[in-house]
Amino acid sequence: MRIAHTSCFSATVFREQPVWRHILAARPDRLVLTGDAIYIDELTSPLHPKQLSEYEFVELVAEKYRRQLGQPDFAALIAQVPTVAIWDDHDFLWNESYEEKAITRKVYAGLIRASRALFNAFCAHLEGRAPFPASNSDARFWQAGEPAPGYRQVVLDPPGQAPLRLHLTDGRSWRLRRALLGEAQRRQIQEAIEGAPPDTVHLLASGSVLEAHKGDCWANFEDLAWLKSLAAVHRIACLSGDIHNVDFQAIDTGPWRLFDFTASGAAIRKAIWVGSTCQNYGLVDIDAQNLTASWFEFGQPSPLAPVSIDRATWR
Repeated sequence: MRIAHTSCFSATVFREQPVWRHILAARPDRLVLTGDAIYIDELTSPLHPKQLSEYEFVELVAEKYRRQLGQPDFAALIAQVPTVAIWDDHDFLWNESYEEKAITRKVYAGLIRASRALFNAFCAHLEGRAPFPASNSDARFWQAGEPAPGYRQVVLDPPGQAPLRLHLTDGRSWRLRRALLGEAQRRQIQEAIEGAPPDTVHLLASGSVLEAHKGDCWANFEDLAWLKSLAAVHRIACLSGDIHNVDFQAIDTGPWRLFDFTASGAAIRKAIWVGSTCQNYGLVDIDAQNLTASWFEFGQPSPLAPVSIDRATWR
């Protein structure tokens, strides 16, 4: 099985997005988008998104999703490859809204409700469950009590091979102080992992890298110690995004390792609107014996060398 993964792209900044053609040519079985599918806080409005009314916010954000979904190469890819997505700060609210504890502030409650509805509609379109609404007055954008995207498990289990599970995390809805995922979501993930057959490989989709980055990495939250304890007895690798680069980390947890495969910057610049152009994605190839991760930039192999992990020893 081949899984492609990437994050961080903007049809406002880049109307041409050749990265999707490169991914399609690699013939993946799945595509995982690990956050920042749009940039709500792009400088496309005289007002910061936090200053908008709820309806103005829906107008702004819905147009960004429609533009991305209508990007020809992206549309062609998701029509042919099963695709799932999680969100990160720029498609949740705005850059590092965590730092102002936005999820606790009543003034933002309407925007968060709208953001949930918009992202849930985006995911429904990606997964072929329902097209993204053509009207900003569509009832799907205006339901009271709109749920957070939350956690989901996707059972992949290739025929004739050991089980494979994909875990879609929500790293924004409960990110507060030292908690990244929140206690309830951690419990859901742990129950899913512990309830799987013991030889299962678990891929955890995350908007943030595990270590060696600024305040949005797992290392600055209590959740990393929890994840390490799970990785000591289960085969876990993360598919992460956010940093507009490709990267690999292997963290010792005792007998096994916790791996982090980062592919970020599909159609964006290093500093979002300025700097060098990024066209990055990763591939994870899984067979009965090995998991191999590789990275690509502008359709060519990245200088970051491929990594092969033995499924039996998880090293």
